[in-house]
Amino acid sequence: MLDILLKTIMFVPKFGVHSLQVGFIASKIGKELGLDELEMFYCGVLHDLGVLTPHKGVLLDDIDNEFLIKEDVPTYESSTKDHTLISAFEVSKISFLSQKFPLISSSILLHHALPQYLNESVTKDLAANVISISEEISKYVLVNNEEMSYDDFVVPLSTIKSRFFESVYEAALSVLKQEYIRWMLYDIKAGFNRERLIEEYTISEPMSFDQTVEIGAVLSYIIDSKSEFTRAHSWRVAKVSGAIAKEIMLKEQEFFIAGLFHDIGKITTPIGILEKKGKLEHYEMDIMKKHVYYSYLILLKHQNEPWFLPAVRHQERIDGSGYPWKLKGSEMTFKDKILQVADYFVAVLEPRPYRGPNPPEKALEEVLRAVQNGVLDGGPANILKDLVLGGYDFESMNFMSSIQQDISNFEQSIIE
Repeated sequence: MLDILLKTIMFVPKFGVHSLQVGFIASKIGKELGLDELEMFYCGVLHDLGVLTPHKGVLLDDIDNEFLIKEDVPTYESSTKDHTLISAFEVSKISFLSQKFPLISSSILLHHALPQYLNESVTKDLAANVISISEEISKYVLVNNEEMSYDDFVVPLSTIKSRFFESVYEAALSVLKQEYIRWMLYDIKAGFNRERLIEEYTISEPMSFDQTVEIGAVLSYIIDSKSEFTRAHSWRVAKVSGAIAKEIMLKEQEFFIAGLFHDIGKITTPIGILEKKGKLEHYEMDIMKKHVYYSYLILLKHQNEPWFLPAVRHQERIDGSGYPWKLKGSEMTFKDKILQVADYFVAVLEPRPYRGPNPPEKALEEVLRAVQNGVLDGGPANILKDLVLGGYDFESMNFMSSIQQDISNFEQSIIE
């Protein structure tokens, strides 16, 4: 499941390139210093995860090279910055990573700290300083279109040498002497070898359901937080689809995972489209629809998992009017149709830029109308009807998971 985390980050323009570059170069510098290469890769890739949430009023769409460079300027007054606090907190919520890599959260927390705040003999501090110099190397690549030689890196690094331990500085120079390292940094920037690199560093160990939910909760929080209108959308779809499945003795957990990941491709959807109050233009609708295609690409490695098809077919319709494959009823499974009903129902429940929220009864009416019009399947819709009329307490449905609520509260405490 870590490949989903890595690929989702890669789909954020500029940010994804920077993250993967930092992860790659940090893994090589870390190896030079005797640190765990794999751990350093994940420290580097996830070091700025907190930048992706809008705690400072900055949205995903606003992240460009200039923003990344500005965020990466160290502070001389403190060992931490807002986004390092949030990044470390978010990563700590992914227990699989925290257990496998004990240094990851603390190293991310301190990656903007200057040597005066660190102790070179403490491994987490050494790792944090490796992330710091890796960020600088990545920034040079981001702003220079022409491929840089070894000397081209040495000159700017020498001017900020005091920001790094001597051992870290020398290890970085040693690594940069290798043509392969420098070429790979530019390949990442150009879009080459990213998938191969992610594959190389992906950990294939099986995860428990709870560990999978943790990754889904953090990612869906980042994605759904792009807009106030979708803040808890994925979590609600997970809950509703799971409830429908449970009523007919299907595996609730499969649908919960499908719901968590179904909209992961919205990491690419511009906020201006998500929050447009009027009717979308044709070209805007095409951009909106494309999120399913990107969900498919991000999740593709898991195509043999039982939750995969329901997740990527949630916008298909039984009359063939859906997207992206224009499938008709007989070409889809009953599981697919459950996700379609749950997503449709939750979308009507939630507020949108052009209207307020609706009660469950009103949302159910819209679902049943879609069934009458041949858009949604009546089977899962009738199960949903039993839930709504049978007293399922939609009001108590969590606004978001405890993980998401913790992150939200933590961000708010920093803002205040």
